[in-house]
Amino acid sequence: MLKLNAIERRVLGTLIEKWLTTPQNYPLSLNSLTNGCNQKSARDPETSYTEQQVLETCQSLKRRSLCTEFFGSSARVSKFEEAMTVHLQLSKDQAAVIAELLLRGPQSEGELRQRASRMAPINDLASLHALLDQLNTRPEPLVRRLSDPTRSRGVRWSHTLYADGEEPADTPESPTASQSHSPTTSALEDRVAQLETRVAELERQLGVRPV
Repeated sequence: MLKLNAIERRVLGTLIEKWLTTPQNYPLSLNSLTNGCNQKSARDPETSYTEQQVLETCQSLKRRSLCTEFFGSSARVSKFEEAMTVHLQLSKDQAAVIAELLLRGPQSEGELRQRASRMAPINDLASLHALLDQLNTRPEPLVRRLSDPTRSRGVRWSHTLYADGEEPADTPESPTASQSHSPTTSALEDRVAQLETRVAELERQLGVRPV
């Protein structure tokens, strides 16, 4: 069973996200990958990893065939791309769901559909349910339902890639946690993430390349 620690989850989630949202700027340089890991939007919790920490993590992931270091013919620095989606044979929409869970942890079905849709189209909850079922019924499931089986609204899901002892509990959200992730806050976070993607696209059109 694949197990990832916190920084490995953040690095792989960021690589998948950038592959799906800004393929023109992918693979990522170490600087871009570190900035992506530490960005303030679409991340929970916020982090301040150093380039050295991210580099060591990429090297560790390379040894497990989950990350590839790429040297382009004209590149001045090495770049990194994820290999987990190929390793696990994930489609783009399945990868979007996993990446979203890696970047922000357990989420309700409504949050997950809205947020993952910025990476790959997920038209409605029925489409999300189909994806979750595919990921949950694999020989080694990649997602699991946290909410009580009898619950039909606000159902929360998690990925199964946590390191031992880091798995989220199968308990309802506390009132405080629910308030901290209000619909208004979630919508604002998603809007910021969408704007960041648009800025990256404009930079590409203007010929401004990331470091």
